[in-house]
Amino acid sequence: MAGGEGKRLRPLTCDIPKPMARLCGRPMMEYILDLLSEHNVSRAAVTLRYLPFAVSDYFGERYKDIGLEYVIEDKPLGTAGSVKGAVRVFDSGDDSDILVISGDALTDFDLTAAADFHKKSGAAATIVSTAVSDPREYGLVRADSDGRVSGFVEKPGWAQAVTDAANTGIYILSPQVLSYIPEGVAFDFAKDLFPLLLSKGAPLYAYQASGYWCDIGSLGAYLSCQRDILEGKLRTLPAAEGGVLLRGELQRDGFTLIPPAYIGKDVSIGAGAQIGPFAVLDDGCRVGNWANVKNSVLLNSSYAGDRACLTGAVLCHSASVKRGASLFEGSAVGAGSVVGEYATVFPGVKIWPNKKVENNCVLRDNLRDGAGISASFDDAGLAGETGVELTAELCARLGAAVGSAARGEKVAVGCSSDKAAASLKMALEAGLLSTGKVVWDFGSCIETQFDYFVNFTRINAGVYICGGQKGCIRLVTAGGLPAERGFERDVESRLLTGDFTRACWDSIRDITDMSGMRQLYRQELISMAPMGLSGISAVVRGSEYQPKKLLEAALYNLGCSPDGKMRLHIGAGGRRLSIFEPGAGYIWPEQVLALNCLIEFEKGKDVALPYDAPLAIDRLAEKYGRKVRRYLSCPADGCDANARVLASNQMWVRDGLMMSVRILNYLRQNNTTLMEMIKKLPRFAVATKTVACGTNPGKVLRRLSDGTGGQNGEGARIQAKNGHLLVRPSKKGSRLVLIAEAADTEMAAELCGELEQKLATVFLDIERETK
Repeated sequence: MAGGEGKRLRPLTCDIPKPMARLCGRPMMEYILDLLSEHNVSRAAVTLRYLPFAVSDYFGERYKDIGLEYVIEDKPLGTAGSVKGAVRVFDSGDDSDILVISGDALTDFDLTAAADFHKKSGAAATIVSTAVSDPREYGLVRADSDGRVSGFVEKPGWAQAVTDAANTGIYILSPQVLSYIPEGVAFDFAKDLFPLLLSKGAPLYAYQASGYWCDIGSLGAYLSCQRDILEGKLRTLPAAEGGVLLRGELQRDGFTLIPPAYIGKDVSIGAGAQIGPFAVLDDGCRVGNWANVKNSVLLNSSYAGDRACLTGAVLCHSASVKRGASLFEGSAVGAGSVVGEYATVFPGVKIWPNKKVENNCVLRDNLRDGAGISASFDDAGLAGETGVELTAELCARLGAAVGSAARGEKVAVGCSSDKAAASLKMALEAGLLSTGKVVWDFGSCIETQFDYFVNFTRINAGVYICGGQKGCIRLVTAGGLPAERGFERDVESRLLTGDFTRACWDSIRDITDMSGMRQLYRQELISMAPMGLSGISAVVRGSEYQPKKLLEAALYNLGCSPDGKMRLHIGAGGRRLSIFEPGAGYIWPEQVLALNCLIEFEKGKDVALPYDAPLAIDRLAEKYGRKVRRYLSCPADGCDANARVLASNQMWVRDGLMMSVRILNYLRQNNTTLMEMIKKLPRFAVATKTVACGTNPGKVLRRLSDGTGGQNGEGARIQAKNGHLLVRPSKKGSRLVLIAEAADTEMAAELCGELEQKLATVFLDIERETK
């Protein structure tokens, strides 16, 4: 029987069937075939279902003196149904008894003695049983002193464990028993056939076998089974002389080898390493200098780096553990996966194949999707697919990380209106509460509302969750502004290492419901047009329901008519505003920002803008004798502190709804038109493009700016003949954002295209130098 998936052995069996899992350098099924050969079995049918060709390709048509036939199940037929289909490969006239044995267990039972017992007892079927130390983990067989079976108990508690005789899954069947097994339906031995035989009074016997038997149903059993092989507990596999089972040549100088141990072919062990006791190093393994491997299994072509420490762990084939990493009891690393330098994998943690655990990461939970919890923030925040990268587990840990890193006792939390975001918010709040923080929950709100709440309540840290299929989590700090790099790095580091503050059970706070503040934001919008907007007409457009609904309600309360020709387009969670009006044409978001700055300049005030806002606004400020102060999206130090103080009092810069009301109020108060307002702006247009960056962005910026750009800024500014360029790396450095500013749209797009071509040349030059 070799069709098992071995789900409880994963990640070991993610890419191989369970019978092909290696024990001391050999597939476990090979040990069973050796036992069959010892007891003069000449033909065997092998039932296959999960990854069948891994078995048939390895063993071929004959193993030693046993002819092999392979039967692949198209659909699951249960253990008995599978056997009935498999015996058809034998001659129809052959009336020999049938031995059924699992290909994914390990035993040294005397099968000949079991067959003799079957014949002498006249049994229709014989169950091979054995005494076990903990009967609660097995199906038990009740039998009288002659071995005749009277009943079964499946994995009982101690109260029902009236015997210690476990069903080993080894059966001997008389040919006539096959007639009890129906065709084409799932039918099991233990659940169906044996109870049926009992009910019909057929002679069903149990043979109590002595010797070694291990049902390899877990990674713990997989490890202990190899310990038993090394200690010589199997009659058929005596312990190696000297305690070391060596398959190939090995230079023994420079490292310590503590028996018992298994060393395969072409194994390399570094100086100062300590191997054993109970270490299994399969073919092609490499162990680095001063590494420590004990009670662990390293399968073929796996790697443990310098000073790595493995205790009771399993490395699947081609898995790698880098320098200084530690793996503890019961942990397992799937095929092709990489555990980074100085990472720690906690006991019992499983890493699925082809995954990566980042350097210094402390992995406490199984890793099936993505990488180890080493989340890093990009321009949009912590982004990913909801339910895949952005999970409740991640949010709980993120909450603990933010709560541990944030200054002050309060943390603000808000989310978009969908259910996915709300569920992630609850997990985030649980993590925050676990650190002893006071959580102010602003509930469902748009991003600009949340920033306003954080600023209004003078909270130093906030987390906003935007759900949907592709979600993102954004950190906000004082003033409702983007988080400083130091705060982000602290959160990322705590996520990686699990260095969380823990509150005592009696220090956990309540969540404060702040959803009532949504009305305060509406009032703030209305206050920006104190005399109302009667006589003004505008229609609100946008694909996002909540920002559109909020602005429409505010304009309605202000008396603005919804049937005019002016169209206000709201996007990006309420952050961006563009306008169309027949006389003025289409007004881009950058021009809308400039119009709002114009309103401030005419009041005699300075403004604070993001670093990548248009430079044309600086020229406009000079015209009015004012200044533009610029703050960074993620400052590494306090270089923009003054700009951030001013920005906290100018929430409209980052709020398209506020900008809408301000512009409409200006038009009404000054009895003017958008066309007249536009005439006051310098002539400018902006083009933006994003390109992939596969190299160090710092090298690229240095080539572009010759070391002259970017002081106290973000990216490199380049003066061109017809305008200005800004090249800004994304936070992760995997992309470059190109922003071109010129007199018109065509010229800005042309500048962007020229810079993209120049970047392609720079990338090639850097690649050649690297080679």
